[in-house]
Amino acid sequence: MLFLTEKDVKRALEGEGTYREAVDVIETVLRQQSEGGTFHLKRLTMEHPQHPGHLWHNIRILPGMVPGLGAAAVRVYSGYRGTNRSEVICLFDWSDMGMSAIISDFHLHAIRTAAPYGVAAKYLAREDASTLGMIGTGRYARGLAEAVCAVRAIKTIKVYSRKPENVRRFRAAMEPALGVDVIPAASGRDAVQNTDIMITATSGNVIVFEGQWLEPGCLYMSLAPGECDEETVLRSRVFLSASDQVLGDTPPRKPFNTLVASGRFGFENVAAELSDVVGGRKAGRRSPEEIIMYESPGMGLLDAGIGQWVLDRARKRRLGTELPFGEEEGEPVVVR
Repeated sequence: MLFLTEKDVKRALEGEGTYREAVDVIETVLRQQSEGGTFHLKRLTMEHPQHPGHLWHNIRILPGMVPGLGAAAVRVYSGYRGTNRSEVICLFDWSDMGMSAIISDFHLHAIRTAAPYGVAAKYLAREDASTLGMIGTGRYARGLAEAVCAVRAIKTIKVYSRKPENVRRFRAAMEPALGVDVIPAASGRDAVQNTDIMITATSGNVIVFEGQWLEPGCLYMSLAPGECDEETVLRSRVFLSASDQVLGDTPPRKPFNTLVASGRFGFENVAAELSDVVGGRKAGRRSPEEIIMYESPGMGLLDAGIGQWVLDRARKRRLGTELPFGEEEGEPVVVR
């Protein structure tokens, strides 16, 4: 069994085309999901008894299996913020369910979280999409920009943060990495005005996007719960991944929870799971003027697919530490 530290993961993912590969892996996983060849369970959240309902003080578990890629995984993480010591992927070999790796999941998390949104941009954005508007500048925002630019010919990114220094850092990092113009925006509204693809990538639970901002032909993608208002959902043709989790998450996922409770939105209002669009079972964008919304809460089968991908890369580069799993004696053997 191989143990991959944060350093190992970063080294395994060095090189050009990383996000393009990650998007391709997730696209393959979603296609297999549409064909009925994958398995996953809704996220289990165990709340801290002293902090009920709190987003950070809990333990979360996401299991999934992707037989077509030879992998199964369980992602275990907590809501602990500020460090990389609370997230791991336990990866299993599908052939015998032996544990093949334990992967530190801080750096990798941003890539896996972004990749489904890259797939969504590929299938749901207008063919001529060239402008991206973003509210948020953190590591997830950077990953989302990378994923979208991997599949669309983006020329300009307009970005807003409440802290101008964050925008400056985002611009300094992303302009040379992506080869696009990054334009600071004066407000969230300014960031998404006249853009083809709109993304909110914040810490969530605070509305930063309003439904009245939606423009004909746009694709709006939300990363975290509570970033948009109810009008955003009601004005859009909504595509989701793991609809059962989005519409019945623990803690409740805003604004879907209040829409479901009031009877204004339900499973029948979801245009399709993104996997079925990828698999050709459901229609994606139907016209250039259509307003579309996409949201993904994460699924264990994504962890299985992306975990196997990074493990394969690590093995080729002889990274990681072999652990004597199940042995009574012996020291770990460093494979470098």
